[in-house]
Amino acid sequence: MKQVIIVAAIVVGVCAAYVLAHLALIEVGREVVVVHEPTPTAAVRKARLWIVDDGPYSWIHPGNANAAWWIRNMDAHPIVEIERGGKTRRYRALPDPGAHAKVHQLLREKYGVADRWVRFLEGTDTQSGLLTGEKCKTVPIRLEPAAPAP
Repeated sequence: MKQVIIVAAIVVGVCAAYVLAHLALIEVGREVVVVHEPTPTAAVRKARLWIVDDGPYSWIHPGNANAAWWIRNMDAHPIVEIERGGKTRRYRALPDPGAHAKVHQLLREKYGVADRWVRFLEGTDTQSGLLTGEKCKTVPIRLEPAAPAP
């Protein structure tokens, strides 16, 4: 019985260390924006995401179930608000599957080891992830500045 408790404690400790390391790599010392994503119920969900810039555009790479719905329905919900640097701005969001490799490269350049960790677990445009067993299926979103709300 004592050995079972020790093994269970080790497993719980490793899981806790994984979660803390994952959160630290994603959040600490990195730029994270808050994206106000529309949902199927007409509500708005706030998602914390990384963002990269390339020329006049910014890019996000969402990866949750709501984001999949949003991308499929982006024509009906193209305007998104993003909190960045203490300011909230409006953008026209456009899915761009052809930019996958480019956005992954920009993420690697900006977020370094944190991006490598996430992609190791979740997959890249060329390699399967340890947790998912699949290549990244998320569609990059190009953000073009939009006029402020009336």
